[in-house]
Amino acid sequence: MVRKIIFEVLGIVGVVVISILAFIIPSDPFKIIPSYTLYGFDKPLWLAIIIVGVFFYLIVLVSIYDYLKKRC
Repeated sequence: MVRKIIFEVLGIVGVVVISILAFIIPSDPFKIIPSYTLYGFDKPLWLAIIIVGVFFYLIVLVSIYDYLKKRC
């Protein structure tokens, strides 16, 4: 129970940190990234960083949680 709360807090803090860094790290976070498909849409760099960063961060966090859950 405590482990689940810790990982939920880590998830929320990680998403907030990634969102803040998406604006701080790039020199021009509002640069538009063109869409390569007809169904996509042009998006700013900060949005792409947030989507990709949060996706991979949460995948790794859930994988670690599942591994620890199986071991104990």
